[in-house]
Amino acid sequence: MLLLDYFSVPLPFIYLFLSLSTIWIIKYLYQSVKRLYSLPPGPFGIPIFGYYPFLKHHSYIQFDQLSKTYGPVFSLKLGQYDTIAVCDWDNLKDAFANDALLARPAKGFLSGIENTLSIISMSGDAWREHRRLSLHVLRNVGLGKREMETLISEEIHQFLSSLENDANDLPQRLMQSVSNNISLMLFGHIFDYDDPDKVAIDESLRDYCQAFQFSGITSYLPWLTKPLIALGKANLKIIQKAQMHLNDFISKELFKHQNGKDSLKVENYIDGYLNVQSKRKDQLFNNATLTRNVATFFVAGSETVAGTLTWASMYLVKYPQYQEKILLEIKEAIGTEKRPDFSDRLRMPFTLAFLYEVQRIESIVATNLIRRASQDTKIGPYNVPKDSLVLFNFWSVHHDPKLWPNPDKFDPNRFLTDNGTKVVKPPYLVPFSAGKRACPGEGLANVELFLYTVGILQRFKIKSDKPLSFEAINGLTRRPKYKPDLIFQRV
Repeated sequence: MLLLDYFSVPLPFIYLFLSLSTIWIIKYLYQSVKRLYSLPPGPFGIPIFGYYPFLKHHSYIQFDQLSKTYGPVFSLKLGQYDTIAVCDWDNLKDAFANDALLARPAKGFLSGIENTLSIISMSGDAWREHRRLSLHVLRNVGLGKREMETLISEEIHQFLSSLENDANDLPQRLMQSVSNNISLMLFGHIFDYDDPDKVAIDESLRDYCQAFQFSGITSYLPWLTKPLIALGKANLKIIQKAQMHLNDFISKELFKHQNGKDSLKVENYIDGYLNVQSKRKDQLFNNATLTRNVATFFVAGSETVAGTLTWASMYLVKYPQYQEKILLEIKEAIGTEKRPDFSDRLRMPFTLAFLYEVQRIESIVATNLIRRASQDTKIGPYNVPKDSLVLFNFWSVHHDPKLWPNPDKFDPNRFLTDNGTKVVKPPYLVPFSAGKRACPGEGLANVELFLYTVGILQRFKIKSDKPLSFEAINGLTRRPKYKPDLIFQRV
């Protein structure tokens, strides 16, 4: 007896099933081929994983190399996603202005670790509402205002005193101090360096930033996150643990603010958010999202500034003539006794040029947080199908010889004009991204970079008895692979 006879399936239904299946397969193949040909050119990959297995640790350099073969905008399959890489300024500038490229992937790196979205991972109306609120609250908190700058100056004074006593592990000491500035903005107060909560949260920040990789396989195969955690994949376990510590820490602060136990004198992000939340009847603004937003600002705001200052300290050692030139500029502009103000930068063009060059050559955020096309669109002449992922390679732009002569040479003078008396920041220097999804903390970061650099050089000469390695490793940002062995000699 035939198997079909056993199940008593009428023959017309079998024909119908086979016909519909054939039509579906043909339609799927047609749409796949059509989509493939609508994408920019790029390398082939393998089923399921795409090109991901061929990516190296420094993927941004590999993307730059691929752009030399396939063009400044190319496509590749990364896991389950068609991904389009943008590697030149003209097309990047076009992409920044394209509202169809403002969305984030529906599922991202932390989808199996944290279910609540933060402002950095939201899309659509939710992102617009939170962006508007965050910018409003941050302005009210004092971002860019004199009061906040004075408080940051006090924290820098505390940092310099600690550095005088013990300069070991500069990256962690910078993280310890910079995270206090973020605490001031988010919570309205700072912590003593030996506070047990402060020590624990700084350790969690360090672990989180070192374990995090935007290019990890779970960014492109998000369904693998939970299985990999269950299997004990080290970096995901570390991130999960650090995230839990951050959430617990923030929840304690949130409780104080909600119950009036904070006794704070400084306006802060949590109070501003809670104030708006109390006036709204919808659930868009809630404690879970507030916690995620605070964690996002805390991590990103601490790591980027601390990392940039670490690289800056290393370049000051590598090029002592630039260290001397900045010190001379400090003496002429403000002296070595007066605490610097951010307004002093207007009389210190070389100091700014030096910091710009550190941001350019190291590009600590080498690629953007991945975006998603919310509809069919274009980047320049290139098609970008709906739901494609889009990756901006800032490294390529910051090392493009058409924009930067001798791009591998560290040269702050490239930003100076009028015989070195004026500094010019070109639009294609984008350490904080650009457009509507640019980093909302850029203003605070610029203040910190200037005040820390000037404050350190007013008090110390930075040296090293050992050759410094400028080899980088990727985590949340590009950071030195080896801790720099630096000596801070009192002047």
